[in-house]
Amino acid sequence: MHEAGLARGVAKLLRGSGLRVGQVRLIVRGGHHDPAEFEAGMRVHLVAEMPEEAASVASLEIRRVPFGHYCPTCDAEFGSLEFAPPCPSCGAETLPDFANEQIDVELLEAVP
Repeated sequence: MHEAGLARGVAKLLRGSGLRVGQVRLIVRGGHHDPAEFEAGMRVHLVAEMPEEAASVASLEIRRVPFGHYCPTCDAEFGSLEFAPPCPSCGAETLPDFANEQIDVELLEAVP
């Protein structure tokens, strides 16, 4: 499961940086999974990786942001939250910049 690997990477980053789950938000780009299912899976796997942070994982903000797409028909480039939206210029099928979810960890507060 893709979420397990991502959760493992997030846990490793947080531990290595001396951060807690409550100090960050996850920014998600890409993906062809249902967003709600992906988020639920991430939470389950984060709790498995960091059981001491279970309460914070429940309230962790997981935010989806637009990611790049390309239309091979009209050469348009644009951003969208959807995996394969129609081109806003010509309506043709488009290609996403990447297929699987990619996660950035954003710091919410200064680390003492």
